[in-house]
Order: sequence, then C-alpha cells, then structure tokens
Amino acid sequence: MPKAYAAVALSVIMGAIFWSLSWAIASGLMVLLLYHVRKLQQLDVWLNNDDRLAELPESQGIWGRVFDRIEELQVKHFKSEQELTTAILRIQKSANALREGVITVDASGALEWWNLSARKMFGLKNKQDRGAPLLHLLREPNFFRYYHHADFGQPIYVQSPVNPERVLEIAVTSFAKGDNLLIVRDMTESIKLGNMRRDFIGNISHELRTPLTVIQGYLETFQLHYPELDADVQKSHTRMLAQAHRMTNLVQDMLVLSRLEGSIDRSKFVRNQMSILLAQAISRGHDTARKLDKKVTIELCLERQASVVGVKSEILSVLTHLVTNAVKYTQHGGRVDIALHTTNDGWCINVSDNGIGIGQKHLPRLTERFYRVDPSRSSTSGGTGLGLAIVERIILRHEGSLDISSQKGKGSHFTCTFPHQNMPSSDKEAM
Repeated sequence: MPKAYAAVALSVIMGAIFWSLSWAIASGLMVLLLYHVRKLQQLDVWLNNDDRLAELPESQGIWGRVFDRIEELQVKHFKSEQELTTAILRIQKSANALREGVITVDASGALEWWNLSARKMFGLKNKQDRGAPLLHLLREPNFFRYYHHADFGQPIYVQSPVNPERVLEIAVTSFAKGDNLLIVRDMTESIKLGNMRRDFIGNISHELRTPLTVIQGYLETFQLHYPELDADVQKSHTRMLAQAHRMTNLVQDMLVLSRLEGSIDRSKFVRNQMSILLAQAISRGHDTARKLDKKVTIELCLERQASVVGVKSEILSVLTHLVTNAVKYTQHGGRVDIALHTTNDGWCINVSDNGIGIGQKHLPRLTERFYRVDPSRSSTSGGTGLGLAIVERIILRHEGSLDISSQKGKGSHFTCTFPHQNMPSSDKEAM
C-alpha cells in the first residue's frame, strides 16, 4: 500500500507539473510497473540461487504474501524431501540386511541399484557397474533368452559370474514402466542336498533290488515245487509274495523318480507316433483288467495322426500309467475313453473313466509322492503311490502340463498336454 500511495502522489505531482491527466496516470502506472519488475527480479534471483537456505527478500503487500506463501511451501517441500530420503535409506538398509540379492534394472536394461548380497554374488562395483547393461553382467545364453522373452512366471538358474561353482536362482518381477526387480538366491547348498537325497534314494533302491529278488524267487519256488504244503502256509506264502511284488514295484518306481529328477537328455528326443504308443498303453490296460479279473471297455478316438517330440520310453510311461490307473479304479463293466486332439498349446491326451472317482479335497495332492486317497485301496490294487508323481515329472520335463478333474462316484478325467516342439537336432522318428 505505501508503494501505491507513492504512485498516486507521483501521478498528482506530474499532473500538476504538466497540467495533464494522462501524464498523471502514465506516471503512476510506470512506478507500479517498475516496482513489480523489481520484485520479479528478486524472485528470479532467489529461484536461481544454488543456496537452498537462502532467504526470500523482505517485502510488503501482495508481494509479501506471495513470498510468505513460497517460504511455507519451501519448508513443506524440505520436510517431505527429508522424510522421503529417510524412508529410502531405511528401505536400502532393510534390503542390505537380506540374504537374498536385490537388483533394480531400468527399462533400458541398465543396472540402477543393488544390495550388499547382490554385490557379493555378482562382484558389482558402484562406480563401474552402475548404469551398465544387465546382460553384460550375465552373459549366459539361457538368461539372455529368458530376459528378452520377458516370461517371468518361473525363476531361472544360472552360474555365478564370480564363482562358477555357485548356482544362483533369479526371479524377475516387473514394476513401474518397464523397470524390473531381480531377486537372487544362492541355491548351491540346496541343490547339493537335493542331489544327495536323490543319490541316496537311488543307491538304497538299487541295493534293495537284490534281496527282494532273492526273497521273491524263494517264495515262487516254494509255491511251485511244494504244493503239498499246508493251506495256511500256502496262504502265508501267497501274501508274502504279493508284498514282495509290491515292494519290488515300489523300488522300481523310486529308481525311476530318482532318474527323472536329473536333467533331461534332449539328444534322446525323437518324433513319436502317438497311435503306436497309445496302442501299447491300451494293450497294457487290457492286461491289467485281466489280472484284476474284470471287464473294462477301452475306446480310442484320434482326431488325426499325431507325433509328439520327446523321450519315447517316458511318454509311453505316462500313457501306460494313465490308462492302467483308469482301469484299476473302474468297476467291472466300466468304460475308459482315450482321446487325442490338438490345441493352441499342443497335443492334448484325455483319459476319462466312469469309475469310483476322487473327492475334490484330494485333487490338489494327487501328484504328491506316496499320497493315497485310500491307503487300503492302493495296497489292494498294488499301487505304490508314486505313479502320478512320475507322470507329472515326465510331463514337466517335456515342458507340458497335467490337469486332473474328478467327481466322487462319477469317474475321473486326466488331461496331459505336450507342446508343439521342433526337434533339437536332426529329425528322428521312433518306430
């Protein structure tokens, strides 16, 4: 207001001097304009000052209120900035305390930040590696394909660039706009324990085969050459022989699972004619029905001739398990339907039956090892509780999927899908 009064006074003086109203108005406006220009210059100087603690110039009137409001906003901004900095530092300290490695990568694939564990796992250096491409750090072709395909549903295992004897599990999660978060775990010890467990099971199973073969041989010899033995003794021998057979099957399945836990040998991949393999599986299904002394109708429906790429013995094992299981758990006079058709995902093989079915609560656990819906039923049918675990493992090794649906008293439906694949090397076909 004092400046306004001065402008009015000056305009009156100029009007008196020049006896002109226009000169009076022009003079007043000029004074006000110069005043506001001066305040804008002061504000511009303050805004361009590198000193964040520099004070705003003193002023009154409307410019005083503007400067006061800017100062309030500045204080709030500094406070928010400090709180954000504190939160970021706390998050970084928390991440540095993790045993897992944490790496952030921007949309261009450059390294932004990592915690202490990641620095040790990859030998990262702040000055040299910040902003460097991630794919320069991990040069493995498998990781290159994995990262560029951006299909991060499953983690990937790679060798540590610092120590090739260490195996790292990398899980990638996308966030923001194209940025990625990498969680890295050292799986070396876990893999060693898994290998030890697999080798232990394999060795124990192998060692059990010889004594089981001897026991089974003697029991069969007694039944064959000594028919005059007491009926109760013969009954005991029959029971012991049945359990010996069951134990032999169990050992055999454990050996199979132990072998399947290793990496698949893609050099054994061949193009398998599914009509031939299905015919073999159906033949074994009829054999199972005869052993169980029941009649089961098995029908096959082929959409068209198909070939699936994979290890022949393993794919045949999947088909045989599914068909024989359907026969085992289907009543006398029941029906098993097998259908083969193609989808966008690959070749689908459906095995359905109208047997006793499975309760809904058991379906999620059917492929667990040794899991049994009804232990007494499994022992009666000679099951080991490993059949579906073997089936699932083989399908996963072939990058396929297994889906199970069932309803108590109305039968079960098994669908296994094998992807459309190209041969890994020269095109070979199984006869």
